[in-house]
Order: sequence, then C-alpha cells, then structure tokens
Amino acid sequence: MAATPQAIPNPAHITGYNILQISGFLATSCITLTAYFSRRIQRSRNWYMAMFMWMWWCIPYSLLMLSGHQLDVKTVPVPPRALCTIQAAFIYASPSSAGFANLSILAQISSILFEALYDKRGLSRQVSQSLLYVPLICYIIIFFISLSVGIDNLSQVNRSSTAAYCNINHIVPSAVSAVACLIAAVLILLLEAFTFALLWKHRVWLKRMKSSSSPLPISLFIRVACFSMGPIIASILAGASIGSNGLYENPAIVLITAGAPLLAALTFGTQRDIISVWMFWKRPSPDTQQGSSKESMEIV
Repeated sequence: MAATPQAIPNPAHITGYNILQISGFLATSCITLTAYFSRRIQRSRNWYMAMFMWMWWCIPYSLLMLSGHQLDVKTVPVPPRALCTIQAAFIYASPSSAGFANLSILAQISSILFEALYDKRGLSRQVSQSLLYVPLICYIIIFFISLSVGIDNLSQVNRSSTAAYCNINHIVPSAVSAVACLIAAVLILLLEAFTFALLWKHRVWLKRMKSSSSPLPISLFIRVACFSMGPIIASILAGASIGSNGLYENPAIVLITAGAPLLAALTFGTQRDIISVWMFWKRPSPDTQQGSSKESMEIV
C-alpha cells in the first residue's frame, strides 16, 4: 500500500469518511447499549463481541482525525511515526477480526437450526465459547505482527494518499491480513452453504412454522447471510491490495471500508425487538411482545 504524504487530500472525501466513521460508532454504540440495558432484549455474548468489534473498528480508523493530522499535509508532511504505526497496526487487524466475529454468530444460528430440525445437539458450550475468543486472538496476533513490521520499517510508515489514515508500505501486514480474511470468508461461505442447504431441504416445514411460534423466521438467515458477505468483500480487497498499491488508496474503496460499521448497525439494529424499545411512546401489543421474544431467542 503506497504512501504519498505530499498529496493534497480532498476535503469532501475526508468529510464523508469522517461522517461515516462517526455515524458507525454512534449507531453501533446505541444498538449495543439498547440491547444491554433493555429487559426485553436478550443477546448472546457472541453478538456482543461482534458489536464490540464493529464499535472498536471506528476508533483506530479515526485516529488521524482525532489527532488533527488528516488535513495538515502542508504543515506536517509526515504525521508522528508512533501514531501512524499504531493506527496502521490496528487497521490491518480489523477486517479479519470482524469477519471471525460474524462467523461466530453465523455458527450459532446454524447450530440452532440444526437442533430444531434434527433434535440433536449442535455446538457444544466449549466450542461456542471458543468462537467468542477467536476474533480477539486474531486481532491481537495481526496487530502485533503489523506493529513489529512497522517498528522495523519506520520509513515505510506514512499517511495514505487519501489522508484518511496511515499505512505500512510493506507486504507482510497486507499478506497476513489478507490470509486471515480469506480464511474467515471461506468458513463463512461453507457455513452459509450448510445453512441454506438445511433451509432448502426443510423448506416445507419452515414455511409451516413461519406462521407459528417458531423462533426460526427465514428473515433471520437472510439478514445475517447478506451481512456476512462483508468479510468476503474485505478479503478480496485485502488480497488485491498486496502488490497493488493503487487499489487500497482509491477513495471509493476507502469510503466503502468506512461504511462497514454503519452497515453492521443497520443489519443488527433494525430488528423488531430493538425498534420496539426505541418507540417508547408506543405501548407494545401482545403480538409485538411475542415477536420481540422470538427475536431475542434468535441471539442476533
């Protein structure tokens, strides 16, 4: 990923980038706090881990903005190396960790579906707890690898040509991040294939359950499956950025990356039980309460 600190950034692009990051952080924070403090909403620890990863995503990507070094290209051609190195290390660790967080949620959903259809136990508690820590472990490993490379190659750590954040002009951080994203994407695809195969095989039964009290509405799987395409796209972008300095510097790609947390907020924050809590002026009807209970059982 190339660095061109002398380039004059586009103020409109920087403004759009910052708005997306701030909006994503506020939206994911609002949704997470709503679920945590509401008595009517129940969510698994894996769900909270995923939301935390998307909340945290916005902070490292905003470090240049928070430190005031996005638009001072003329006065400060190169931001503080320590700040840039830390930010770049955080950024390289973010996409794959978010992917594994999505994977943990999807695995739980597939497990619930399997148990409902076959009356057999899905994921064990140990496996479910292990999935909870995979995103953190992945994040820590990639962060320290990238940080080590950045410290050893400080001259290659610079502000990107878009001035949105810093990067390391070295193949190792990009390669490690791309491989981790690819692993997460492949596992997500396999789980999605397994889940939709079950849905198709038992589509008649599920259609009957749609009008009953079943905690397995089809919209749940469509919602998570569509959102889980994000890590796959991230893996493509991360992989293409290896040896392709121009792609990751593309303003459109940068804006797409900045909008990921906001997409997560729209995906997980538009569920009926969360919306019903926000509509505090409206007394929940029995049907709404039943729907909220169902969605709480869905864990996402």
